[in-house]
Amino acid sequence: MQDDAKLEEKRTISLFGAFLTLVNIGDINSSKFTLNRSLLKLTIRHYIKDLRILKDRYGIEDKVLPQKAAGLITAAIMRFKPVLPKNGSDESLFENDENEVLAAFNGLCMCMERSDGKVDLQATLNLWSKPEMQEWLANFLYLLKFREYTAESLVMVFDTLVRFAMSLRE
Repeated sequence: MQDDAKLEEKRTISLFGAFLTLVNIGDINSSKFTLNRSLLKLTIRHYIKDLRILKDRYGIEDKVLPQKAAGLITAAIMRFKPVLPKNGSDESLFENDENEVLAAFNGLCMCMERSDGKVDLQATLNLWSKPEMQEWLANFLYLLKFREYTAESLVMVFDTLVRFAMSLRE
């Protein structure tokens, strides 16, 4: 159980950090949106449960690949949508995609974790801002918002993204 508590703390910090980074770079407007603490906890606990099931199903004893974890937490973010509007009566809220942006960026951050467990934020931001990423991001946000998917299919999306990112580094 101690491992779950450590993982919950790590993921809470990383998701909150991803949210703040998106606010700082202007991809989420903090005057209109906030990260709900209760929904954040629910999101992370669901992710941990799914992670445990994945590890049991496939006999994984150590850490899972970052893209697997990214797919699972992306699915959890989209299920519980922890980014909420500050003003619930805003009629244009459906047009916004803050939860989708958080899910995509956080997944990318997880894929960019170094061997010491810390995210290479500079490399993540460099990849996030590349023109090549904008088409991928638009398509991925559309998938998350309007299409059917599973956590496992999101794992495959992040696996492909990791391979794409590696090709850009070469």
